[in-house]
Amino acid sequence: MDSRNIKKAVIAGSVALVWSICSLNIFGIIGAVACWAISGKPRRNGAIAAGVMYIIALLLSIGFGALLLTGAGVFGVFTFLSELAGLADGGMLRLFTGMSVFSLFGDVLYIIASVFCFKAAKELNSSHDENGFFD
Repeated sequence: MDSRNIKKAVIAGSVALVWSICSLNIFGIIGAVACWAISGKPRRNGAIAAGVMYIIALLLSIGFGALLLTGAGVFGVFTFLSELAGLADGGMLRLFTGMSVFSLFGDVLYIIASVFCFKAAKELNSSHDENGFFD
């Protein structure tokens, strides 16, 4: 079956894999591997599993960004660390705030990859005759 959504999911998943490796998000890496697996032999359950892995990776990424912003703003943890390290004008605070804003880029990648995985799963027939991977 020639599915455009599977191809789009593989492309989006490959770009998301780069972000997953940089952010050490294991669920994003698993989602990319599952996405590559369904590109070779399209399976509905595999596409759903890849989409779910991307959703879990998204939730972890959002949690990490929220943790960084909460620590930076509310508790002043990074201000204290920058003063301790001797950085002038809260350089460490700006660094971690920038990291949390940049993590939004990874969140968008996970959303795009999961949407295409779920669209591909919709296109595929039921998987009652499948044997093996994600059955």
